[in-house]
Amino acid sequence: MVSAPADPAHLAPARPAGPERPAPSPAVGEPSHASPPDRPRSRFRGDIEGIRAVAVVMVMLFHAGVPALSGGFAGVDVFFVISGYLITTQLLSEQDRTGRVALIDFYARRAKRLLPAVNVVLLTTAVFVFLMVPRGRWSQIGGDIVAAVAYLLNWRLAERFTHPDPTMPPSPVQHFWSLAVEEQYYLIWPLLILLAVTLAKVSGARLKPALATALGLLAAGSLAWSVATTVGAQSPAFFQTTSRIWEFAVGAGVAMSVGAWARLPKPVAVVLGWAGLAAVLVTCLFFTPMMDFPGYTAALPVLGTAAVIAAGCATARGGVETLLGISPLRWIGALSYSLYLWHWPMLAIAATYWGPLSTSTGLLVIALSIAPAWLTFHFVENRIRYSRRVSQSPRLALGIGAGFSALGALAGVALLLAG
Repeated sequence: MVSAPADPAHLAPARPAGPERPAPSPAVGEPSHASPPDRPRSRFRGDIEGIRAVAVVMVMLFHAGVPALSGGFAGVDVFFVISGYLITTQLLSEQDRTGRVALIDFYARRAKRLLPAVNVVLLTTAVFVFLMVPRGRWSQIGGDIVAAVAYLLNWRLAERFTHPDPTMPPSPVQHFWSLAVEEQYYLIWPLLILLAVTLAKVSGARLKPALATALGLLAAGSLAWSVATTVGAQSPAFFQTTSRIWEFAVGAGVAMSVGAWARLPKPVAVVLGWAGLAAVLVTCLFFTPMMDFPGYTAALPVLGTAAVIAAGCATARGGVETLLGISPLRWIGALSYSLYLWHWPMLAIAATYWGPLSTSTGLLVIALSIAPAWLTFHFVENRIRYSRRVSQSPRLALGIGAGFSALGALAGVALLLAG
């Protein structure tokens, strides 16, 4: 378990989730009409959008200091499972359609989807740190921003938490650690899929067993590492990629076996989905920041999320999608990435400038974060993501991502030098 250093307010430990949204909606890939039956079908998944909303609300209310939601930090695990499922679905769908995995195209999609919004938030945060945070903290925060731009912040925080300083307030960009974990996973998993595809072609072996073997070894090693290193209330394992990969692997495993889940008897699918959602909510209500985490304890939210996604493959009437697919949750789910990016810097900077925040004030700040999140979603994320010109040119997408990253890095360096 990791508790954030003593914060300037009652702000809960900075354990934010990273709601990576690899698709504009939770449509589960775009397989060809001749896709094998064990591949996800192309349809809108309102339950995935809804469970994403549950996760981001868990995280935000936890950070606002709502006492009843002491396990809201586990929203990060929900997002990791969702990301593992969606990314694997996209990659396998591409392999079905084309017989290959185009890494450049994959990373170009990630760049145009993630980097503009991330660096707009980092640049804006740097400005408000300059205006509202004492100068003595500029250097450290500037370094954190640079690490966030490079998607290495999780390792910087893991080192910091090896010998934590209880007097140090949490960084306003501390929540970017989970995005770093996701991006590092995205460097590993597509390469393993590409390797499995290549080996299957060369040897004549079937792709699915080779990929399942690679996934199983990756998950087992990561889970063993997570259990072994998650010890004590200030464990740096909370931030380490090696202790989190198994959570993505669980989502990837659901994607690889979606045909089997789709054949579940309808009553079983209904029970499985509701039980999965209940597991996530139990985590939110009864877990506490004093528990060793992630380790084996993370299995409850991880398997609960996997159960929701797996049950949704069977699309049973009366299933959990009845709740998760309602319009308000789908709206929050669509906005979850931007909400995640904005809510924590606003809370952390407000607490530094005005002093300890009451729960009601924290909730007010959360509500105010909806405005910049909505603006970022519509005028940064969607404008670039849905641009026909950008979509047709991976080189342009990568260039735009690099340009925004340069702005974020310059903002961090400026704070670092000024401090």
